[in-house]
Amino acid sequence: MKKVILFFTIIFSIALCPNEIHAKKIKIVTTPETAKIYVDGSYVSDGVYVLNFKRNDEFFSVKVEEPGYVKKTLKIYKSDSRKNISITLQEDDALESSVTSDLANKYFTINVRKDVDENLAWKILSQVLLNYFDEIKTSDKAAGYMNTAWYINRFPKADVKVRTRVQVKQITGGDGLAYQIRISTEIAPQN
Repeated sequence: MKKVILFFTIIFSIALCPNEIHAKKIKIVTTPETAKIYVDGSYVSDGVYVLNFKRNDEFFSVKVEEPGYVKKTLKIYKSDSRKNISITLQEDDALESSVTSDLANKYFTINVRKDVDENLAWKILSQVLLNYFDEIKTSDKAAGYMNTAWYINRFPKADVKVRTRVQVKQITGGDGLAYQIRISTEIAPQN
């Protein structure tokens, strides 16, 4: 009789709570604590979240991101034996190495002093550019145009690369000799 009661108790509990038998919880904790957590594309929390696996859930796609850090995307499976998962974001080395400027990708004007002639100004511009770039791709003094080859800087932690070049155009105006300079920068995946 005890076996029959036990049998019906088990059957009854499975019938009433089918998801609870197969439910599993895994807690996600992030560093930094302010990182945003997204589960299956939807924002769910900052810093801490508990995944609740139901019977039909095999895995969740989790993305963690915070400005200034490299975002992390992973799948957390129901079969994972851990009860807590710590996700630590790495600082974005591309962001650490960059400077915000209103001058990027725009022309700005440099006026040459009256006591500096065109030949000396061109020479100084060339020397300054060669201090920061390995080569000057185009240098046409007669046309008053110069540009550097692209300089590529790779950031392995951020999985991106940034390329930079400088373009110089001579202009003449009411103030005498001047140059327009543009520092062009572009960011792309590391591929």
